[in-house]
Amino acid sequence: MSYTLYIAIILVAGMGGGKLAKKLKLPTVTGYILTGLMLGPSLLNLITTEVYYSLQFANELALSMLAVSVGTELHWRVFRAFGKNLVKLSLGNTFFTAVIVALVTWLLGMPIQYALILGPLAMSVSPSGVVSIIKETKAEGEMTQNLLGLVAFDNLVTILTFGMMVSFVQSMVNDTGASIIMLVGSVVLDILFASLVGIVGGAFVSYFIRKEISNDKLLALLIAALLFNSGVAAYFGLSPILTDMIAGVTITNLTNRKVLVASLLNRIELPIFIIFLTLAGAHLDVAIFGQVGLVGIGYIVARSLGKYAGSFIFSHFTTVSKKVRYNLGYGLIPQAGVAIGLATIAEQSLPNVSGAITGVVLTGVVFFEIFGPLLLEKALVRVDEIPNES
Repeated sequence: MSYTLYIAIILVAGMGGGKLAKKLKLPTVTGYILTGLMLGPSLLNLITTEVYYSLQFANELALSMLAVSVGTELHWRVFRAFGKNLVKLSLGNTFFTAVIVALVTWLLGMPIQYALILGPLAMSVSPSGVVSIIKETKAEGEMTQNLLGLVAFDNLVTILTFGMMVSFVQSMVNDTGASIIMLVGSVVLDILFASLVGIVGGAFVSYFIRKEISNDKLLALLIAALLFNSGVAAYFGLSPILTDMIAGVTITNLTNRKVLVASLLNRIELPIFIIFLTLAGAHLDVAIFGQVGLVGIGYIVARSLGKYAGSFIFSHFTTVSKKVRYNLGYGLIPQAGVAIGLATIAEQSLPNVSGAITGVVLTGVVFFEIFGPLLLEKALVRVDEIPNES
């Protein structure tokens, strides 16, 4: 079967699943993912692993669009209004989660060097899981604004911490004796290089926004910049999520045209996100639960507890309202592409892992991809940030 036919099936089936989910009062995101789960190896095996990887271009473009969307939310005015809160909440919930996950997975039998990697992996939050629900429900308000900021901050902290932890575990396993300063320095250089690439891409788009060219041409240049960022990041082993997020930050601060960028992406995002989320579901394999056993369940419980309790505890040191304090943690539950990508990097970087890290993370993703959007939507309803018509 040709890949164009696969794309047609994914689009039609995904849309059908999303419509059915909406009738059942579930998020359409959940419908796309469950449709993919049915089409994937877990049931029909129509979308095989080979097909999934052959359509990676759609995934990369979707993640780039999500990353730049998140980045455009981080205008300097947002930093001025929410900056202190975001830093406290992000550092609090990420490190609280990392410690709990590392400790629980180690106690359940995971070797200490792998448990130390699982801790930082658990920090990440799925941009697609959060942004898609916010766009679908047209949510606005204090929790929504904090969530969008936390998606960016949490993933930035994740990338930085993960890089340092992998370097530390490598030195521990190989007994290289590398200094902590050298390990941290190499990670910081990667972050700075990725940020520079993002700034260049964002400045490129900002130049043409100021030239006030037609929206059609601007959309083409925006997509070109996103793909350029992702391509350079992949070539040098950097984080494409980080480069495109920084591009979004650059665009919104140089031009103050967040709404324009959103309107441009809205023209093409629905079919791309349907393909992306349906493929995400197809990539899930429920059989993984039986392979990882208690460690996988422990990862799910520990991460859920860490995200909710971490944000709740550290929100007491911020100015967020009481109702947001009790619901914010639910919005940080979704997890997907960022964690899977980093888990793959970890297994390539460490000897004799044999799928142990990826297996645990994929177990978590099966749970968090399906139930995360549900929990987020219910939390947004409880804080009254979803308009009645949604």
